[in-house]
Amino acid sequence: MRHVARAAGVAVSTVSKALRNDPSIPERRCRDIQATAESLGYRPHPLVATLMSQLHHHRRRSDPHHIAWIDLWPAGKDNAVAMSAEPILRGARERAQELGYGIEVYSAGKDGLSPERLHRTLTARGQWGLIIPPVPESAMKFPLDLRGLTGVTIGTSLHEPVMHRVSPNHFQGCALAFETLRRKGFRRIGLVLTTAMNQRVEGKWLGAFLACQRSLPKNERVSPLLADRVDHQAIARWLQHETPDTVLAAETFFWTGANRSLGKSSHRPFIAWLMHQQRGMDSGFGGLDLRSEQLGRVAVEMVVAQIHRNERGSPIIPHTVLIDAVWVD
Repeated sequence: MRHVARAAGVAVSTVSKALRNDPSIPERRCRDIQATAESLGYRPHPLVATLMSQLHHHRRRSDPHHIAWIDLWPAGKDNAVAMSAEPILRGARERAQELGYGIEVYSAGKDGLSPERLHRTLTARGQWGLIIPPVPESAMKFPLDLRGLTGVTIGTSLHEPVMHRVSPNHFQGCALAFETLRRKGFRRIGLVLTTAMNQRVEGKWLGAFLACQRSLPKNERVSPLLADRVDHQAIARWLQHETPDTVLAAETFFWTGANRSLGKSSHRPFIAWLMHQQRGMDSGFGGLDLRSEQLGRVAVEMVVAQIHRNERGSPIIPHTVLIDAVWVD
Protein backbone atom coordinates (compact mmCIF):
# COMPACT_ATOMS: atom_id res chain seq x y z
CA MET A 1 0.00 0.00 0.00
CA ARG A 2 2.97 2.32 0.56
CA HIS A 3 4.00 1.80 -3.08
CA VAL A 4 0.46 2.56 -4.23
CA ALA A 5 0.33 5.65 -2.01
CA ARG A 6 3.57 7.03 -3.47
CA ALA A 7 2.39 6.40 -7.05
CA ALA A 8 -1.02 8.01 -6.40
CA GLY A 9 0.38 10.88 -4.34
CA VAL A 10 -1.84 10.17 -1.32
CA ALA A 11 -1.47 8.86 2.21
CA VAL A 12 -1.37 5.13 2.97
CA SER A 13 -4.57 5.49 4.99
CA THR A 14 -6.28 6.96 1.92
CA VAL A 15 -5.20 3.96 -0.14
CA SER A 16 -6.53 1.61 2.51
CA LYS A 17 -9.90 3.35 2.50
CA ALA A 18 -10.08 3.58 -1.29
CA LEU A 19 -9.42 -0.13 -1.70
CA ARG A 20 -12.34 -0.76 0.66
CA ASN A 21 -14.65 1.71 -1.11
CA ASP A 22 -14.92 3.74 2.09
CA PRO A 23 -17.65 6.39 1.59
CA SER A 24 -15.37 9.08 3.10
CA ILE A 25 -13.28 8.94 -0.11
CA PRO A 26 -14.88 10.48 -3.22
CA GLU A 27 -15.98 7.84 -5.72
CA ARG A 28 -13.78 9.18 -8.53
CA ARG A 29 -10.72 9.25 -6.24
CA CYS A 30 -11.47 5.65 -5.22
CA ARG A 31 -11.53 4.53 -8.84
CA ASP A 32 -8.26 6.34 -9.62
CA ILE A 33 -6.46 4.80 -6.64
CA GLN A 34 -7.87 1.36 -7.41
CA ALA A 35 -6.68 1.69 -11.02
CA THR A 36 -3.21 2.65 -9.78
CA ALA A 37 -3.14 -0.33 -7.43
CA GLU A 38 -4.20 -2.66 -10.24
CA SER A 39 -1.51 -1.30 -12.58
CA LEU A 40 1.11 -1.99 -9.90
CA GLY A 41 -0.16 -5.53 -9.41
CA TYR A 42 -1.31 -4.92 -5.81
CA ARG A 43 -2.86 -7.95 -4.11
CA PRO A 44 -3.74 -8.28 -0.42
CA HIS A 45 -2.10 -11.12 1.49
CA PRO A 46 -5.03 -13.44 2.40
CA LEU A 47 -3.69 -14.50 5.81
CA VAL A 48 -2.81 -10.95 6.80
CA ALA A 49 -6.20 -9.74 5.59
CA THR A 50 -7.91 -12.37 7.77
CA LEU A 51 -5.88 -11.35 10.81
CA MET A 52 -6.53 -7.65 10.27
CA SER A 53 -10.25 -8.22 9.87
CA GLN A 54 -10.31 -9.78 13.34
CA LEU A 55 -8.28 -6.93 14.83
CA HIS A 56 -10.42 -4.32 13.10
CA HIS A 57 -13.59 -5.96 14.33
CA HIS A 58 -12.55 -5.03 17.87
CA ARG A 59 -10.86 -1.70 17.13
CA ARG A 60 -12.88 0.02 14.41
CA ARG A 61 -15.63 2.18 15.79
CA SER A 62 -17.25 2.09 12.35
CA ASP A 63 -17.88 -1.65 12.57
CA PRO A 64 -21.61 -2.25 13.06
CA HIS A 65 -22.62 -4.21 16.14
CA HIS A 66 -26.09 -4.84 14.70
CA ILE A 67 -27.17 -6.01 11.27
CA ALA A 68 -30.19 -4.16 9.90
CA TRP A 69 -33.14 -6.34 8.83
CA ILE A 70 -35.16 -4.34 6.27
CA ASP A 71 -38.83 -5.40 6.11
CA LEU A 72 -40.46 -3.77 3.06
CA TRP A 73 -44.00 -5.17 3.49
CA PRO A 74 -46.53 -2.34 3.97
CA ALA A 75 -49.13 -2.35 6.73
CA GLY A 76 -52.09 -4.59 6.02
CA LYS A 77 -50.39 -6.25 3.07
CA ASP A 78 -51.00 -10.00 2.88
CA ASN A 79 -47.63 -11.66 2.45
CA ALA A 80 -49.13 -15.11 1.92
CA VAL A 81 -47.67 -15.12 -1.59
CA ALA A 82 -44.15 -14.91 -0.19
CA MET A 83 -42.00 -17.05 2.04
CA SER A 84 -42.77 -16.46 5.69
CA ALA A 85 -40.08 -14.23 7.13
CA GLU A 86 -40.45 -15.48 10.71
CA PRO A 87 -38.33 -18.66 10.44
CA ILE A 88 -35.81 -16.83 8.25
CA LEU A 89 -35.45 -14.09 10.87
CA ARG A 90 -35.20 -16.68 13.64
CA GLY A 91 -32.28 -18.37 11.89
CA ALA A 92 -30.64 -15.00 11.24
CA ARG A 93 -30.89 -13.98 14.90
CA GLU A 94 -29.37 -17.27 16.07
CA ARG A 95 -26.40 -17.06 13.69
CA ALA A 96 -25.83 -13.36 14.34
CA GLN A 97 -25.67 -14.01 18.07
CA GLU A 98 -23.15 -16.80 17.51
CA LEU A 99 -20.95 -14.38 15.55
CA GLY A 100 -21.25 -11.56 18.10
CA TYR A 101 -23.84 -9.42 16.31
CA GLY A 102 -27.42 -8.41 16.90
CA ILE A 103 -30.31 -8.01 14.45
CA GLU A 104 -32.34 -4.79 14.43
CA VAL A 105 -35.59 -4.90 12.46
CA TYR A 106 -36.63 -1.86 10.41
CA SER A 107 -40.30 -2.01 9.35
CA ALA A 108 -39.61 0.28 6.41
CA GLY A 109 -42.77 -0.73 4.54
CA LYS A 110 -45.16 -0.24 7.46
CA ASP A 111 -43.45 2.97 8.61
CA GLY A 112 -43.34 4.43 5.10
CA LEU A 113 -39.56 4.96 5.12
CA SER A 114 -38.33 6.21 1.76
CA PRO A 115 -35.07 4.77 0.38
CA GLU A 116 -33.37 8.13 1.02
CA ARG A 117 -34.53 8.35 4.63
CA LEU A 118 -33.63 4.71 5.26
CA HIS A 119 -30.13 5.33 3.92
CA ARG A 120 -29.68 8.36 6.18
CA THR A 121 -30.92 6.42 9.21
CA LEU A 122 -28.65 3.43 8.62
CA THR A 123 -25.65 5.66 7.96
CA ALA A 124 -26.26 7.79 11.05
CA ARG A 125 -26.50 4.70 13.23
CA GLY A 126 -23.46 3.06 11.69
CA GLN A 127 -25.49 0.04 10.65
CA TRP A 128 -23.98 -0.47 7.22
CA GLY A 129 -24.53 -4.23 7.11
CA LEU A 130 -28.09 -5.15 6.13
CA ILE A 131 -30.36 -8.01 5.06
CA ILE A 132 -33.48 -7.61 2.90
CA PRO A 133 -35.83 -10.65 3.12
CA PRO A 134 -38.45 -11.43 0.41
CA VAL A 135 -40.32 -8.28 -0.65
CA PRO A 136 -43.81 -7.51 -2.03
CA GLU A 137 -44.32 -6.88 -5.72
CA SER A 138 -44.43 -3.11 -5.11
CA ALA A 139 -40.90 -3.16 -3.65
CA MET A 140 -39.17 -5.43 -6.15
CA LYS A 141 -37.32 -2.33 -7.31
CA PHE A 142 -36.42 -0.39 -4.17
CA PRO A 143 -33.95 2.38 -5.14
CA LEU A 144 -31.83 2.21 -1.99
CA ASP A 145 -28.38 3.75 -2.52
CA LEU A 146 -25.89 1.16 -1.25
CA ARG A 147 -22.93 3.52 -1.23
CA GLY A 148 -21.43 3.15 2.21
CA LEU A 149 -23.62 0.10 2.90
CA THR A 150 -23.32 -3.61 2.24
CA GLY A 151 -25.83 -6.38 2.38
CA VAL A 152 -27.57 -9.51 1.18
CA THR A 153 -31.09 -10.18 -0.04
CA ILE A 154 -32.99 -13.41 0.53
CA GLY A 155 -34.98 -15.08 -2.22
CA THR A 156 -35.48 -13.95 -5.80
CA SER A 157 -38.05 -11.16 -5.41
CA LEU A 158 -35.74 -8.12 -4.94
CA HIS A 159 -34.34 -6.89 -8.27
CA GLU A 160 -33.01 -3.48 -7.20
CA PRO A 161 -30.63 -2.60 -5.60
CA VAL A 162 -28.15 -5.18 -6.89
CA MET A 163 -26.96 -7.30 -3.95
CA HIS A 164 -25.48 -10.67 -3.21
CA ARG A 165 -28.29 -13.10 -2.45
CA VAL A 166 -29.11 -16.39 -0.77
CA SER A 167 -32.07 -18.21 -2.21
CA PRO A 168 -33.91 -21.53 -2.08
CA ASN A 169 -32.92 -23.75 -4.98
CA HIS A 170 -36.37 -23.65 -6.56
CA PHE A 171 -35.44 -25.71 -9.63
CA GLN A 172 -33.84 -28.47 -7.53
CA GLY A 173 -36.77 -28.39 -5.12
CA CYS A 174 -39.47 -28.85 -7.74
CA ALA A 175 -37.49 -31.63 -9.43
CA LEU A 176 -37.07 -33.33 -6.03
CA ALA A 177 -40.81 -33.09 -5.33
CA PHE A 178 -41.64 -34.49 -8.76
CA GLU A 179 -39.23 -37.41 -8.42
CA THR A 180 -40.43 -38.16 -4.86
CA LEU A 181 -44.07 -38.27 -5.95
CA ARG A 182 -43.20 -40.58 -8.83
CA ARG A 183 -41.44 -42.96 -6.43
CA LYS A 184 -44.52 -42.93 -4.22
CA GLY A 185 -46.60 -44.20 -7.13
CA PHE A 186 -48.23 -41.04 -8.49
CA ARG A 187 -48.35 -40.95 -12.28
CA ARG A 188 -50.21 -37.79 -13.29
CA ILE A 189 -48.55 -34.87 -11.47
CA GLY A 190 -49.87 -31.36 -12.03
CA LEU A 191 -48.64 -27.87 -11.17
CA VAL A 192 -50.74 -24.80 -10.25
CA LEU A 193 -49.23 -21.32 -9.92
CA THR A 194 -50.38 -17.75 -10.27
CA THR A 195 -48.47 -15.63 -12.75
CA ALA A 196 -47.28 -13.44 -9.87
CA MET A 197 -45.78 -16.39 -7.99
CA ASN A 198 -44.18 -17.72 -11.15
CA GLN A 199 -42.51 -14.35 -11.65
CA ARG A 200 -41.34 -14.22 -8.01
CA VAL A 201 -39.41 -17.46 -8.40
CA GLU A 202 -38.19 -16.47 -11.88
CA GLY A 203 -39.99 -19.39 -13.53
CA LYS A 204 -37.75 -21.97 -11.87
CA TRP A 205 -40.57 -24.17 -10.50
CA LEU A 206 -42.26 -24.15 -13.90
CA GLY A 207 -38.98 -24.85 -15.69
CA ALA A 208 -38.21 -27.87 -13.52
CA PHE A 209 -41.79 -29.16 -13.85
CA LEU A 210 -41.72 -28.98 -17.66
CA ALA A 211 -38.30 -30.64 -17.78
CA CYS A 212 -39.59 -33.51 -15.62
CA GLN A 213 -42.75 -33.85 -17.71
CA ARG A 214 -40.71 -34.39 -20.89
CA SER A 215 -39.29 -37.59 -19.42
CA LEU A 216 -42.77 -39.14 -19.04
CA PRO A 217 -44.89 -41.10 -21.50
CA LYS A 218 -47.34 -38.80 -23.27
CA ASN A 219 -50.35 -40.39 -21.59
CA GLU A 220 -48.93 -39.43 -18.15
CA ARG A 221 -48.09 -35.81 -18.92
CA VAL A 222 -50.14 -33.02 -17.31
CA SER A 223 -50.22 -29.43 -18.57
CA PRO A 224 -49.55 -26.86 -15.79
CA LEU A 225 -52.17 -24.31 -14.79
CA LEU A 226 -50.90 -20.71 -14.72
CA ALA A 227 -53.51 -18.17 -13.69
CA ASP A 228 -53.36 -14.37 -13.84
CA ARG A 229 -55.88 -14.32 -11.01
CA VAL A 230 -57.54 -16.72 -8.61
CA ASP A 231 -60.26 -18.38 -10.70
CA HIS A 232 -62.05 -21.31 -9.06
CA GLN A 233 -63.96 -22.14 -12.23
CA ALA A 234 -60.69 -22.38 -14.13
CA ILE A 235 -59.39 -24.77 -11.47
CA ALA A 236 -62.49 -26.96 -11.88
CA ARG A 237 -62.11 -27.06 -15.67
CA TRP A 238 -58.42 -27.86 -15.37
CA LEU A 239 -59.04 -30.71 -12.88
CA GLN A 240 -61.69 -32.22 -15.14
CA HIS A 241 -59.53 -31.94 -18.26
CA GLU A 242 -56.11 -32.97 -16.90
CA THR A 243 -57.26 -35.39 -14.13
CA PRO A 244 -54.05 -35.16 -12.06
CA ASP A 245 -53.71 -37.61 -9.18
CA THR A 246 -51.52 -35.11 -7.27
CA VAL A 247 -50.86 -31.38 -7.66
CA LEU A 248 -47.81 -29.30 -6.79
CA ALA A 249 -48.97 -25.95 -5.39
CA ALA A 250 -47.41 -23.03 -3.54
CA GLU A 251 -50.47 -20.90 -2.74
CA THR A 252 -53.39 -21.76 -0.50
CA PHE A 253 -55.94 -20.43 -3.00
CA PHE A 254 -55.64 -23.73 -4.87
CA TRP A 255 -56.79 -25.69 -1.81
CA THR A 256 -59.91 -23.56 -1.34
CA GLY A 257 -60.49 -23.52 -5.09
CA ALA A 258 -60.19 -27.28 -5.34
CA ASN A 259 -62.65 -27.72 -2.47
CA ARG A 260 -65.17 -25.41 -4.15
CA SER A 261 -64.79 -27.24 -7.43
CA LEU A 262 -65.19 -30.75 -5.98
CA GLY A 263 -68.93 -30.48 -6.39
CA LYS A 264 -68.39 -30.06 -10.12
CA SER A 265 -65.60 -32.58 -10.42
CA SER A 266 -65.44 -36.11 -9.04
CA HIS A 267 -61.68 -36.00 -9.26
CA ARG A 268 -59.95 -35.35 -5.91
CA PRO A 269 -56.14 -35.00 -6.21
CA PHE A 270 -53.61 -35.01 -3.43
CA ILE A 271 -51.79 -31.73 -2.82
CA ALA A 272 -48.02 -31.48 -2.39
CA TRP A 273 -46.85 -28.06 -1.21
CA LEU A 274 -43.85 -26.35 -2.81
CA MET A 275 -43.53 -24.27 0.39
CA HIS A 276 -44.75 -26.81 2.91
CA GLN A 277 -43.28 -25.56 6.18
CA GLN A 278 -44.93 -22.14 6.15
CA ARG A 279 -48.31 -23.11 4.80
CA GLY A 280 -49.34 -24.61 8.12
CA MET A 281 -51.68 -26.90 6.17
CA ASP A 282 -52.29 -30.49 7.25
CA SER A 283 -54.43 -31.11 4.16
CA GLY A 284 -51.51 -31.84 1.87
CA PHE A 285 -49.78 -35.12 1.14
CA GLY A 286 -46.39 -33.60 1.93
CA GLY A 287 -44.09 -31.05 0.39
CA LEU A 288 -40.82 -29.17 0.32
CA ASP A 289 -39.02 -27.72 3.30
CA LEU A 290 -37.15 -24.72 1.88
CA ARG A 291 -35.01 -24.62 5.03
CA SER A 292 -35.92 -21.07 5.90
CA GLU A 293 -33.84 -20.86 9.07
CA GLN A 294 -30.76 -21.92 7.09
CA LEU A 295 -31.45 -19.12 4.60
CA GLY A 296 -31.31 -16.62 7.47
CA ARG A 297 -28.14 -18.14 8.89
CA VAL A 298 -26.29 -18.09 5.57
CA ALA A 299 -27.43 -14.51 4.88
CA VAL A 300 -25.85 -13.39 8.17
CA GLU A 301 -22.61 -15.22 7.35
CA MET A 302 -22.44 -13.48 3.97
CA VAL A 303 -23.04 -10.03 5.49
CA VAL A 304 -20.49 -10.55 8.26
CA ALA A 305 -17.90 -11.68 5.71
CA GLN A 306 -18.47 -8.45 3.77
CA ILE A 307 -18.18 -6.41 6.96
CA HIS A 308 -14.86 -8.09 7.79
CA ARG A 309 -13.58 -7.32 4.29
CA ASN A 310 -15.01 -3.80 4.56
CA GLU A 311 -16.77 -4.21 1.23
CA ARG A 312 -19.43 -1.60 0.55
CA GLY A 313 -21.74 -0.70 -2.29
CA SER A 314 -23.41 -2.85 -4.94
CA PRO A 315 -21.20 -5.73 -6.11
CA ILE A 316 -19.95 -5.61 -9.69
CA ILE A 317 -20.62 -9.33 -10.01
CA PRO A 318 -23.37 -10.35 -7.57
CA HIS A 319 -23.14 -13.86 -6.10
CA THR A 320 -26.06 -16.18 -5.39
CA VAL A 321 -25.89 -19.00 -2.85
CA LEU A 322 -28.55 -21.68 -3.38
CA ILE A 323 -29.91 -23.75 -0.50
CA ASP A 324 -31.30 -27.15 -1.56
CA ALA A 325 -34.79 -28.07 -0.40
CA VAL A 326 -35.68 -31.34 1.34
CA TRP A 327 -38.88 -33.35 1.16
CA VAL A 328 -41.14 -33.61 4.23
CA ASP A 329 -43.96 -36.19 4.41
